[in-house]
Order: sequence, then structure tokens, then C-alpha cells
Amino acid sequence: MAGFVTDGMVMKIVKYDMPDGFLDKAKSCVEDICSKPNVQDKTIPTVPVVSFWNMNDNGKRLYNLPEFKDYLTFVKPHIQNYLKELGVPEDDAIVTAMWGVHYKPDQFVRRHQHTYNDYKKSPHKFTTPYDVFAVLLYLNKPEHSGNLFIETPDGIQKEIDMQPGDVIMFPSMQYHWTSPNKSQESKYVVGIEIIMKWSTDDELIGKPLGEL
Repeated sequence: MAGFVTDGMVMKIVKYDMPDGFLDKAKSCVEDICSKPNVQDKTIPTVPVVSFWNMNDNGKRLYNLPEFKDYLTFVKPHIQNYLKELGVPEDDAIVTAMWGVHYKPDQFVRRHQHTYNDYKKSPHKFTTPYDVFAVLLYLNKPEHSGNLFIETPDGIQKEIDMQPGDVIMFPSMQYHWTSPNKSQESKYVVGIEIIMKWSTDDELIGKPLGEL
């Protein structure tokens, strides 16, 4: 699949041809970093571990790890082209996080959106469709392990059957979630978040997109 417009929202999917050895190293890295101390509520067994919520900030700084250097070299120009297609200035784009998600059997991500209030000091909420973006890489996709859903601005639910190596870019202020992992295997996903400087007066912590 290439870039596409659906019900007023522009999403783009590209295929990352994972080089030899990348998959095993990346899966091992995500599994390891998702095993670190984490502030998530462990009383809900159906919620996958997301390293973004690790007590150590390394859980949201996977872009500093050598295991993902090749992937970032691949995905950076695709993100730049995507923002250009939307008329979003690259100079305002800050990569504020890169994290891993480990889905065990029966786990799924609940319906949510990315809002500035989630992890910043100021009581601020995104107000424009292009304030924040998500970039998701599916490392693997066992059969029956759950699909991605994104709700468009018109309230239409779009089901997306991501495959290994698929990378999707979309405005993450839109609600999104997954269906449960009904396989007996783990599923691994790597996420990148990009926040635009215009969305806040606070200094954003992260890397300018051009330095990724």
C-alpha cells in the first residue's frame, strides 16, 4: 500500500525490507526493554507492555540504539515526504519518543489518542489535526494477532491489516486501537511520535526530525 486519503485523513503505508539479522535483534531489543521497570498498571493483563512508560527514559529513546540505525535511515525520508505532502514544515517536527510494544496472547491496545496532556507539564491539548503524528513499524504479525484500527475525523473506523515490515504514518490525535492478539505468539511493534513545535510553548524534549 502507498499513501492514501480516507474520509478526510491522510495516512501513508510504506514497506521496510528488513535486512538480514534485523528482525531477531529488533524483537529481542523490544522484548528486553519492555521487561524493564514500568509504571503501567499491571492489574490489567490484557494491556501490552509499552516501553514508553518505563521508569528509565531509555524506554522512549529507542532512536539512540544501534539496533534501529538502519530502520531510521530508511524511514526518515519517508516521514519527511509525508509531512511535505501534508504541507507541514519539517523544521517544526520534533521526534519526542520512539518506543516498543510487546503484545502477548490476548493483549490489545485500548482506544486512545495522543494528547499533549499525557506527558507534558502544561495543561495543553492538541488543537489541530497535524499537531502530532505516529509512525508504527510492525516487526512481525502472527496470524490472528490483531489488526490496527484508526477512527477518521468523520467517525468512521478503518481496519488496517498490517504485515511484517509495514510502516504506517498517521495523525495520532485520531483515536486508534488494536483488536486482541488471538494467536499463541508475541507480536512486536515499534512506534515513533512526532510533535510539532507550534503546538506548545514548552520546549519539546527529543530530536529534530532532520537529525534523526
